Amino acid sequence: MTKQTIWKRVVALLAAAALLGAVGCSEDGGSGDRRSNESGEEVLIKVWGLSDFLKGEESPGQQMIKEFNEKYKGKIRVEGRYMPAAEYNTAIQAAITSRDLPDIYQTPSGQDIRSFVANGLVLPFDGLVSESWKNRFLPGSFVEGVNVIDGKTYSWPLTGPQLGAILYYNKDVLKNAGLDAEKPPKTWDELREMARTVTAKGRGDVFGVVFGGAESGAVNFVTALAAGVSPADAGGFNYKTGRYSYDSKAILDALDVLLRLKQDGSILPSSYMLRGAEAGILFGQGKAAFLIDGRARMWIVKRDTPEANFGLAPVPTPNGDKPTFYYVPANPTGYMISSTTKHPKEVGIFLEHGFTATMFYERYLKSGVALTPIESINNNRSLYPYPEFDTFMQLHKELLKLRPDYAVKNPQTAKVIVELGSLDQPKIKPGFQEILQSVLSGAQKDAAPLLKAYNDKLNKGLEDAVAKVKASGVNVSLDDFAFPDWDPRKDYTHYTSRP
Repeated sequence: MTKQTIWKRVVALLAAAALLGAVGCSEDGGSGDRRSNESGEEVLIKVWGLSDFLKGEESPGQQMIKEFNEKYKGKIRVEGRYMPAAEYNTAIQAAITSRDLPDIYQTPSGQDIRSFVANGLVLPFDGLVSESWKNRFLPGSFVEGVNVIDGKTYSWPLTGPQLGAILYYNKDVLKNAGLDAEKPPKTWDELREMARTVTAKGRGDVFGVVFGGAESGAVNFVTALAAGVSPADAGGFNYKTGRYSYDSKAILDALDVLLRLKQDGSILPSSYMLRGAEAGILFGQGKAAFLIDGRARMWIVKRDTPEANFGLAPVPTPNGDKPTFYYVPANPTGYMISSTTKHPKEVGIFLEHGFTATMFYERYLKSGVALTPIESINNNRSLYPYPEFDTFMQLHKELLKLRPDYAVKNPQTAKVIVELGSLDQPKIKPGFQEILQSVLSGAQKDAAPLLKAYNDKLNKGLEDAVAKVKASGVNVSLDDFAFPDWDPRKDYTHYTSRP
């Protein structure tokens, strides 16, 4: 039995149990199990997540929890638990099976809020936080069909806009190789030439490039470079055409760059087996000149190798122009309230006065983890933790654009996403990462037919899901996922709603 089948059966069983448990509830949704603790005893709230901001006692999440616990001592005590993605996914599945979910938990990697709502695994925030709570976040942070389902809110944007790809360059490594430490590569050719130079001067100890191949490092590298060819195709789903694009010229050309770096011997050999954190440590220790990764790598490198002397720059492109990446304020992943919590009132207090409070987000920005979903905090330069953060902020402003959102166009697309699991369709194997790994390892020689076959399966999966939902009487079509008027280098703000 596959993990996907097990997961599907588990959520179905818990959904049925949740429905049975709902029998006899009052009209306001309360039940005996869900009433707040009125005995005067301290209430324990458990929070589980895979976000690094909960990792370690000095992390912004744990510090926020400590401060909250001191403020509400004797009334509410919160326990935050961090787990790496693989361990976390397994733990959540086990917790669902045993009906012992934590009070607040993050969507597992590859999963979607909409699926958890459909399976009765989460409670809405409505009535647990104040009416003005949503007003603290950036415009567009709550969207029907994304984190609002049938008018009820199920999560919030944990961060502000997130830049998924940055070129990190180690200044000391470049200087030791005789290169200008203040002039990172702007083009693919410059990247390859500088990586070759660093590798030659490194004599088997220092290399041009490192990435976390055991996780999503190769995927990040390829999709980041692909954005310099065609931003619309880089993410694997083209919102202009409403079709998947993993076999696009942009992705194939970007993969060719990675293969040429391998051919040159410029990639640190252990990259293919490294996790992201391990790749970041080796970069920070000066074992490689270049690392392409998302916004989180900056603060993690600072945390793990505080002596690292590095800079941030746009990812190189074929001609040296700056790449474009995109985002949407509302996200179908995040932290949710368990439908089995016995303390919804206290959970609401923690969410509003701890997890989403100013004290947390100011500490969050100071840590360098990411931008926050509160604009006034992002613009407060007194909170910037180190000089590199100015560049970090500037890159976000210059390179990120709003992309179209099918859920804004037609909220009923949420039902299609529930059918798929997520737009990435994690059930379809081998996935993009596995295909890249097989090509990079030499097990497969030609990526093009593999990516075409994968792309065809994804497109058929979307077609079948739309057809199934439409057959049930829902007004949805493939056209809901296409935005022919989208210019990927500009913010998309104009929508034509479905009739």
